[in-house]
Amino acid sequence: MAETRGDIDVWADGEHRYRAVLETAAGQRTEHVVTSDGELLERIHATDAEEPFLVRRVLEVLLDTVETSGGEVPAVVDLRELDRERPDLLPSVPLR
Repeated sequence: MAETRGDIDVWADGEHRYRAVLETAAGQRTEHVVTSDGELLERIHATDAEEPFLVRRVLEVLLDTVETSGGEVPAVVDLRELDRERPDLLPSVPLR
């Protein structure tokens, strides 16, 4: 059986702020805001240029979790809060 994954559209909406639309493989669409900051990027050794990739990869992880385990992606995803809750996640996200 082929693996299915929803779609993710991400665009900048200010400094360290992104808007996203997620669509599950089943066709459910949701809108989200993702926030970050320079200190977080520095801590995980990511550049400002890599920040949009980080946001997209984190949303991919969250969407995969929703599609395999249920639940939902929060309307607001604060990467600083996510980093406090799951300190190994952000540094392990591949940006290249």
